[in-house]
Amino acid sequence: MLRVLAIVIVGTAFGAAAQDSEEPQLPAPADGPDLRDMMHSRNLAMGGAYMSLGYGAESIGGNPAAIAAFKRYQIEASGAWDVPNGMGFGTLGLADSTNQIAGGISYHFVTYGGLERRYGHITTMAIAYSIAQWIHLGLAARHHVLVGASNTNSINMNAGLLIKPAEFLSIGVSGHNLINTFNRDITRYFVASVSALIAGQLTPCFDLRADFNQPTPRFAYHSGIEWLIAMAFPIRIGYQHDDIMNHRYLSGGIGYFNAGSGVDIAYRHELGGAEGRLISVTIKIQLGQ
Repeated sequence: MLRVLAIVIVGTAFGAAAQDSEEPQLPAPADGPDLRDMMHSRNLAMGGAYMSLGYGAESIGGNPAAIAAFKRYQIEASGAWDVPNGMGFGTLGLADSTNQIAGGISYHFVTYGGLERRYGHITTMAIAYSIAQWIHLGLAARHHVLVGASNTNSINMNAGLLIKPAEFLSIGVSGHNLINTFNRDITRYFVASVSALIAGQLTPCFDLRADFNQPTPRFAYHSGIEWLIAMAFPIRIGYQHDDIMNHRYLSGGIGYFNAGSGVDIAYRHELGGAEGRLISVTIKIQLGQ
């Protein structure tokens, strides 16, 4: 299994590099939230820093290796709406990591784009393999159907690695949209992420997103922290400084969960720009741990 994953990752990377030489990469739009904002409430509240957390079904579309980090069967339904940008999405995700080979599937319906309105149906299937308890590999295939100002019917791929050098520390690296579709909404980017669990209550996390589609590299910085009160009531706050899409966000949220099941609520406010105001709700059900 490990050999197959390695061959696919390397082959995808070389194929994507070969496609780059055929056409110039189209720039990403800067007219509001985009497909990378399709995060569940916990992630939105923590400034979009979630790639190394691996505790929810959002890992299916994030770093797929993180699906295998915790043993559970997870079902999540999430939705969000941004005012005044008119960006909204609904999603359903299912993840199963009860075995050495973990997997998951998710579906999103999304509308976004401001004056250049787009509608999308995005389906993702992911698989993760645990080499050991402290190292995991993952791959995800994603089918995009976008209509409107930016049209595509294409398949893409994400790949990731998650390492846990200590029980309290997680470090991840991942590549997203590795196959070049020459669509301005589906650009390639890479993420380095780290998170920690302190005293079983505090979870700080940080993601660095890198975009090399322009002559000058561009970066986005995501940071957040979660404080778990009485092992049931999380309080979250985060900040996002995005030089790729030229956005700045401050966010926060609360939740309740019992044995992994519960509800999360998040609010994200854009600093400057269109002053977008996004609210998100996620309901999750967990079986096993």
